[in-house]
Amino acid sequence: MFKRFFILVKKYFGLGANNKVLLFHLFFSATLRNLPLLALPFITSKIVETATDQDFSAAIAWSVGFLICGLAYVALYHYNYVAYKNNSIFIHNKLQQLVFNKVSTYDENFSKELSTPFIVNSAYNDLGYLHQVPDQAFDTVVATINIVVAIVILLIANPIVGIPALLLSLFSFYLVARNLEKKEISLAGQRRHQDNIAGLMGQVIDGNKEIKSFNMEDDLGNYLESYKKDWRKDYFNKRKYNDNSEVLVPMLLGFGKIAIYLIVIYLVLQGSYDVAFLVLVIGYYENIENEFWNFYCRLNNLSSNTTRVDRVHKVLNYRTKNMLNFGDNNDDSIAGKIEFKNVSFTYEEQEVMKDVSFVIRPHSFTVVAGKSGSGKSTIFRLLLRLYKANHGEILLDETDIYDYSKEVYASNVSIVTQKPFIFDMSIRENLNLVDSNFKNQVEACKRAGIHDFIMNLKDGYNTKLLRDAENLSAGQKQLLALARTLLSKSEVLLFDEVTSSLDLETSKRIINILKGLKKDHTILMITHKPQLMKLADEILMIDHGHLVGRGTHKELIKKNKYYQLLQK
Repeated sequence: MFKRFFILVKKYFGLGANNKVLLFHLFFSATLRNLPLLALPFITSKIVETATDQDFSAAIAWSVGFLICGLAYVALYHYNYVAYKNNSIFIHNKLQQLVFNKVSTYDENFSKELSTPFIVNSAYNDLGYLHQVPDQAFDTVVATINIVVAIVILLIANPIVGIPALLLSLFSFYLVARNLEKKEISLAGQRRHQDNIAGLMGQVIDGNKEIKSFNMEDDLGNYLESYKKDWRKDYFNKRKYNDNSEVLVPMLLGFGKIAIYLIVIYLVLQGSYDVAFLVLVIGYYENIENEFWNFYCRLNNLSSNTTRVDRVHKVLNYRTKNMLNFGDNNDDSIAGKIEFKNVSFTYEEQEVMKDVSFVIRPHSFTVVAGKSGSGKSTIFRLLLRLYKANHGEILLDETDIYDYSKEVYASNVSIVTQKPFIFDMSIRENLNLVDSNFKNQVEACKRAGIHDFIMNLKDGYNTKLLRDAENLSAGQKQLLALARTLLSKSEVLLFDEVTSSLDLETSKRIINILKGLKKDHTILMITHKPQLMKLADEILMIDHGHLVGRGTHKELIKKNKYYQLLQK
C-alpha cells in the first residue's frame, strides 16, 4: 500500500505543477492543525483526575488549557484551509497551462498512442481533481502519525490496552490496502470504457450523414451497449471494494472498541486504575477511530486519483522519436531560400524518401507533383518540422531548419491545407489569433479576396462562425485561411491541394492571388491540376520517394516519362 502511495506521489510531483512555498504552508498547517487534537484526550483525563481529587484550581487550569487547544485548532484549521485554497488554485491553473502547451506540440500521429477522447477527458475531468492530491497526501501522512502516536500512548498507559489497539490497526491497514488496490483496477477500466463511449459519440456526430444513409443506428447502438456493459461491470466491482472498506473496517474497529472498553472498565472496577484512565483510553481510541476514517477517506481519494495522475502523466509525457526539439537561432531576417541536401527519411521502418536534393529560389512558385503516395506530403511535413530527416540537411537561407527557434520558424513557414481548420469564434477572433491589428486583418482579407464578402455579412468581421466554419462555403473557408496565413507574414507559404475541392471561379481567384504572392513570398504547392503546374516557375516530380525530374511544364512534358504519365 505505502509503496503504491509513494509511487503515486512521486509521479504527481513529476508533473511539474507545484510551488514549494505553497506546499510548505499546506504541510505545515496540516501538521499543526492536528497537534491540539492529540493533546485533548490527555487534558480531558487530567480534568477528570484533578476534579476527582477535588483539586479544583488544577481542574480549572486544565479546563482553560482545553479551551486554548480548541481555539488553537480552529485557528490552525483556517490556516490550513487558506493554504489548501491557494495551493489548489495554483496547481489547477498550472496544470491546465502545461496540458495546453504540451498538446499544442503534438505531432500528427499522437492518436496512435492517445485518443482524442482520452486527451479531452483528461484535460476536462481529471485536471479538476488533481489539485487535491497534495492535501490528500499530507493529510494521509498526518493521520498515520496521529494513529501511531495514539497507539504509543495507549501502549505506555497499559500494554493490555495498547496491544489490541495496535493489532486492530494493522489488520485495518491491510484490509484498506487490499480493497483499494482492487478498486484502482476497476476505476481504470471504467475510465477506458468512458473514453470508448465518448469516442463513439464523437464519431456519431461527425458521421451523422453516413449513419442515416446506410441505416447504421442499430449496429452502432450494439457497440454502445457493449461499452456500457463493460462500464457497469467495472463500476459494480469498484463499489464492492469500496463498500468492503467502508463497512468492514469500521465494524472491526467498533468491535475492538467494545472489547477494549470492557477491559478498561474491568481494570477500573478492580481498583487497578481510576476513571481518569478510562477517559484517557476512550479519548485516544476515539482518536484512532476518527483518524483511521480520515486516513481511509484521504487514501481512498488518492487511490481514485491514481488513474487521473496516470492519464495526465501520459498526456504530458507523450513523446515519439519523431517529436523535435527547437533550436535557439532567433534570426528573423529570412529571404525564403529552401534547400534539400541528400535528404532521406524513414517512417515506421519504411523508407519514404531517398537521397532527395533540390534548391528553391526565394520569391518563386514551385509545384511538387507526383502520384498519390509518392512522397509529396513528406516534403511538406519535413519542412513543417513535424518530423526530422534521418539523413541529409534541410536548409532555410543556408541555416538548418532545426536550429531556428520555435517562434521564428513558425512565423516564417506556414501552410494552407485542403481542409483548413477554423475555430468556432468570430471571423475577427480567428484572425486575432495570428495578428490582433484590425488594419492588418482588413489588408490581408483584401489581398485574399474575401474582404467584400465579409463586409456584406450582417455583423461583418464580428460574424460568429459555427463549428469548423460550417456557415461558410469551402471556397470562403479557403480564402479566410489564406488571409490568416498572410497575416502571419510568413516568407514561405505551403499550399496543400488548396484548389482540389473548389469551384472553378474560386480556383481562378486563388490562382490570381498566387501570382501576386510570388512577388514577396516563396511558394510551394502540392497539386494535381495542370493549369497550376503550367504557372509554376519549376516543378519537382516525385516518385516513390525519389526526385525523378525537375523543370518547367514545357521542359518536363517533352522529356520526363513520369510527368507525361501524370498528365495523362
